Amino acid sequence: FDSLEIGANNMRYEMFYDLRHVTDDLIFIKWYKSASEHTRPQTDFIDDLRKRLKESPVPLYFISDLRDGRIVDVSILQKLGILAQHPNYGGGAAFSEDVLSSMFVGIFSKFANSEKGTGVFYKTMPEALAYLESLKPGLVTSVDWLAFLETVDGNK
Repeated sequence: FDSLEIGANNMRYEMFYDLRHVTDDLIFIKWYKSASEHTRPQTDFIDDLRKRLKESPVPLYFISDLRDGRIVDVSILQKLGILAQHPNYGGGAAFSEDVLSSMFVGIFSKFANSEKGTGVFYKTMPEALAYLESLKPGLVTSVDWLAFLETVDGNK
């Protein structure tokens, strides 16, 4: 998947989000802050997701850390919902204790309108990981999450 590593680290919006493969079929997304009316990182984000889904030889699963930021633009949530209907979208889960994040993930789920778009929001990362594990056994258990999160947090 090296050819797919075009994520936020190589784009002008790296201060807003991080998008990286954890394994060949699992992608971690972290929003560091929400976009304002003067910034549009969501367009690059959607383009990156679309490319990854299109080029992946296997279904992709997503875990999204929305504790610090989130997408609040409903038109972008609609585009994400459409992407969730892609044949290579395996499923996803988001986590945060933020009420606004919960509301916007609910809007995304309505747009996704599929079985893979239900039950996607949890308050904690372990709950979100358990949901993903239920979708594909073995998906998250082989990952050293403490070590991985150190690379994410150190990348800010």
